[in-house]
Amino acid sequence: MLDSEILAEVYLELIGGKQVSLALVAEVEVTTISLSESRIAVRPRPVPLPGRISLNEAEAHEAFIAKMGESAIWAQYEEKAAAE
Repeated sequence: MLDSEILAEVYLELIGGKQVSLALVAEVEVTTISLSESRIAVRPRPVPLPGRISLNEAEAHEAFIAKMGESAIWAQYEEKAAAE
């Protein structure tokens, strides 16, 4: 019974009470910053990060892609990358 009373109070608040929507966030003033004001210098890594997959995983992936045939999307992507 108590749950239904609480639910009824929440419903009434949502449809026209103090809180019209379910957003439980207070309104915040948003400030914008021009891109010219906040330039960040991006440098390349001095040493590239190591790969996350092992040699066995890379070979298994290649075998999987090869099973897809010539019409696979991966094959089309590799052709475009090789042409560029």
